[in-house]
Amino acid sequence: MSQPQDLHGVSRRQKRRAEDLARRRSDVLAAAAAVIGAKGFHDAQMTEIASAAEVSLASLYALFDGKDRIFEEVLTAAATAMREEVRAKVMPIADARERLLTLIDALFACFDANRDLLRIHATGTQAVPWRTRQEMGDRIGDIYHHFIDWVAGIARDARRDGLLASIDPDVFAVSLVGAVTATASRWVELQPKRGLGDAAASVRA
Repeated sequence: MSQPQDLHGVSRRQKRRAEDLARRRSDVLAAAAAVIGAKGFHDAQMTEIASAAEVSLASLYALFDGKDRIFEEVLTAAATAMREEVRAKVMPIADARERLLTLIDALFACFDANRDLLRIHATGTQAVPWRTRQEMGDRIGDIYHHFIDWVAGIARDARRDGLLASIDPDVFAVSLVGAVTATASRWVELQPKRGLGDAAASVRA
């Protein structure tokens, strides 16, 4: 008996398999972020990632062809998710000043929920193979530049409403995102048990 299909010709069994694969990939990326965040790229081992994700080493390699690919996917997925989460929190705000303050809070909240990403950022990418750094740089760079352009647009709206004085919106966007990232990274390093919401106050001011 044939499997029931949806409008796109996909059977329920195929859909379940696709959903299961997506869940396993997500679990592996979360585990990889934790392991790499704790040990750095060079010292993190595929066996440790497999163990943390509760999958076999063979299953891990079936999903990703190596540690460098996992690293690239971890950063790309996290950056994309954070960008969309911040946008979702900021866009409904109409007032220019409140939108800027909400942006700051949303960035810190996302970093608080993705502390492994901050730790990876702090360890740097020097041990990552050059080709991976290049490919990762292109993908992460596109996400970053689109996000900065979006923040600069918010800054332009604020300046039209009489805020930010004569500050260049593009410079402001880079400076704001850089300040939040640096502050959050330092906070997690020095005060790992305290929430990043407390760190947002200085940047808001």
